[in-house]
Amino acid sequence: MFPVPDMPLPALVPTPALAAPRPARGAFRLGGRRPRLCDLNVISDRVPAPLDGFRIGHLSDIHVRTGVRHRMLERAVEMMNELAPDIVVLTGDYVCATARPVKQLTRALRELQRPAYAVLGNHDHWSDAAKIRAALADAGVDVLTNAHRILAHAGHVLHLVGIDDSVTRHDDPEAAFRGVPADATSVVLSHDPRSADWIHRFRPALILSGHTHGGQFVVPPITNVISGRLGMKYLSGFFGVEGAVLYVNRGLGASIPLRFRAPVEVAQLTLRSHAVAQRAGEDGSSFAA
Repeated sequence: MFPVPDMPLPALVPTPALAAPRPARGAFRLGGRRPRLCDLNVISDRVPAPLDGFRIGHLSDIHVRTGVRHRMLERAVEMMNELAPDIVVLTGDYVCATARPVKQLTRALRELQRPAYAVLGNHDHWSDAAKIRAALADAGVDVLTNAHRILAHAGHVLHLVGIDDSVTRHDDPEAAFRGVPADATSVVLSHDPRSADWIHRFRPALILSGHTHGGQFVVPPITNVISGRLGMKYLSGFFGVEGAVLYVNRGLGASIPLRFRAPVEVAQLTLRSHAVAQRAGEDGSSFAA
């Protein structure tokens, strides 16, 4: 197994807590299975009580056509509509090598029934970033390019911050956070999870990423050695990064449409106030910062 630079294999640093369900055994081609649902809580003292229970649906790394057959993407959208989260976020890599299948992307994402927000990934910039942005916009998805949105919920506000792709050096976190108060509750979308190492200084409650495909080909201990050499320490699931919670989604597709012990996923993350969750004695499928 030899990884390509933007599809790293599992890192030496294990995923703490209940980061994600145990991977399925065996290899499979993408498109024939229903995505695995990862329904998780994020418990943080950076989440105030009014935002407790705010639900975020998360899709990533669709790689439409080359990585995901249309039915798989339809299934993911159907699952998201059934979950009915407060918002849906998408963290990049909608195509691979070409922007030709963007109509298929638009047609599928147009069926999302909740407000949707997105950032781009490295494959989007390598293909045609302008066409990808236009396709997402045509689907009703708000693309955040080093920008943020203020979302009202239960008399409080959540700052949703979108940082453009760091792999292709289009990221500008300072611009994205410009105007966000230092004490604000923020959730960040950033394609490459390694960006958490410098995003954490803005004190977000949660950082949502993709990019890794969960390792795509998971064959320990070989993959541990390779990914360690690549410097990929955030592979899938939850990580604590200097007080922020990072969640890395395994995604729906891949540049090469084959996975081994790295199942595709649809994620829902529920923000939980540390104080509220503590009073309720909750734990379950949670990560506490």
